[in-house]
Amino acid sequence: MVQSRFSFLVLLTFLCNARSQDFTAQLLKPGHECVRECKEGESPMFCHYKFTVELYQTLGAPCDLCHPDDKFTSKCPCILADGFERTLLAVNKMLPAPSIQVCAGDRIVVDVTNAMEGYDTTLHWHGLRQKNTQYFDGVPMITQCPISAGQTFRYQMITNEGTYFYHTHSGLQKFDGIEGSVIARLPRSQDGAAHLFDYDLPEHVVFVNDWMHTHIESKFPGLRTRSTAQQPKSLLINGKGRWTDASAGNTTTTPLEVFNVKKGYRYRFRMINSMTSACTLGMRVIGHNLTVITTDGELVRPQVVDAIHSSAGERYDFILHADQEAGEYWIQFWATGLCLDDQIQQLAILKYEGSDSTKLAVVPTYQEALNHTGLALNYPLTTCGHDTTHGLCLAHLRSGYEIDDKELLKEKPDVKLYLNYTLTSYAAEELFQNDSHRTYAVFGGTQYVQAFVNGYSFKFPPSPLLSQYQDAKHSICPTDGSNPPGCSGNCSCTNVFNVPLNSIVEIVMIDGVDLADVHSFHLHGYTFKVVGMGTPADLNVTACNSNNIREFDEAGKLKR
Repeated sequence: MVQSRFSFLVLLTFLCNARSQDFTAQLLKPGHECVRECKEGESPMFCHYKFTVELYQTLGAPCDLCHPDDKFTSKCPCILADGFERTLLAVNKMLPAPSIQVCAGDRIVVDVTNAMEGYDTTLHWHGLRQKNTQYFDGVPMITQCPISAGQTFRYQMITNEGTYFYHTHSGLQKFDGIEGSVIARLPRSQDGAAHLFDYDLPEHVVFVNDWMHTHIESKFPGLRTRSTAQQPKSLLINGKGRWTDASAGNTTTTPLEVFNVKKGYRYRFRMINSMTSACTLGMRVIGHNLTVITTDGELVRPQVVDAIHSSAGERYDFILHADQEAGEYWIQFWATGLCLDDQIQQLAILKYEGSDSTKLAVVPTYQEALNHTGLALNYPLTTCGHDTTHGLCLAHLRSGYEIDDKELLKEKPDVKLYLNYTLTSYAAEELFQNDSHRTYAVFGGTQYVQAFVNGYSFKFPPSPLLSQYQDAKHSICPTDGSNPPGCSGNCSCTNVFNVPLNSIVEIVMIDGVDLADVHSFHLHGYTFKVVGMGTPADLNVTACNSNNIREFDEAGKLKR
């Protein structure tokens, strides 16, 4: 259950600032003027970038032209990834896309040109609140029309502090590479965790994404007889990694990401889980513990752990104290959940100044990661309320802020929403013999499924809701749970919940899917407080739906 302050978005028209043309738009690189030490009292900066989104390739001709001696530089438009050749979608010929690093309060302006023939696209700024800049959230047909091929769209927003990222929000394009980090720092005098670290360096962003070896459009809805799996082939750390072909026993020799530290100092790392599949991610640094200080851009009370587990879209800032013998240490990432059978893992290196690589002779295995016995945050097998010496539930982290608005925690919220998430399976006859055009996915080559929230499957409206709501009213789902006109069951429509301005809203999320898979949920434009989580012992899980949960809650059995 999550509790949040909602308000209707105030419609404001933003004109392009004429002064913006006086700034030289640059490809983002370490020398960009907005990557700087943030100082109290400093005026916010105007940070202008030009992004070109295009079809590109790994191991392309630039790899022969600009580093034939195998020396890779940031100026080289060669994308090596995990050493497997494939087509991808790239921003400025980079994977991941350029990292935007600014100070909180800076205004970022990003001109996005779509150079992909036959593709529409948008960029969503994951975690940024978009207060007064709601048109730039980047969701097609909700906040904007998509960017057509050959067109340019300008995004502009004022950044709130924290670790965030941006990614395409069009179809399944995110699988293919359009994703990059957004970091907004505070002056040390305003950072509630500043006393815990010595350095917060731009190069200590840890951007993790899952990686397939084929264009994602060949994976969805899914094939029946060959390559039926929809799991990734590998993971990439800041766009780097290696892949082992299990059938041939060969491993690529592409570079691994290296994070440099100096013995005796404490470093703030910013880890972004930008995976797109339903696999969860584990991470540990051999020989070191990690002090978690933020989750999803929000400060938490410091928590020392040995490993961090996360789901797609989650971000964690942690402190690493370089207090071990100078050397090189493995940083191990491993995918679990749906990726468990394939034993997908990736490695990076923590390198102390003046060290050698003698400690890296033995590569940690996937099984060693699974058998790791240290304290793990968000450990997949932990049930909230029953933490052990091995697993700590994410919901047991405590906020690092005092709650200013005590009204937020009042016993009865102004609005309470029950959201029941389910999957419906279909026989082939239901999909293909009655002129049906449902959106579905094929799992394992044999199972046809469609996702629903409160009995409705989402369908994009014909016009952006934020600017042309009246033109989209006929696509909105009925508010009484009935079927839309012309639909007799399992209907698709635009599911909208209307709430009063400045109301306190509690959302009760119900996992009605009878699977052990993990799926994260992300709320655009808002932060929220988690007030309860778990599975009540006396709940009949076979009747887990919004009506039964509502009755259960009204009887006082959902603890907060």
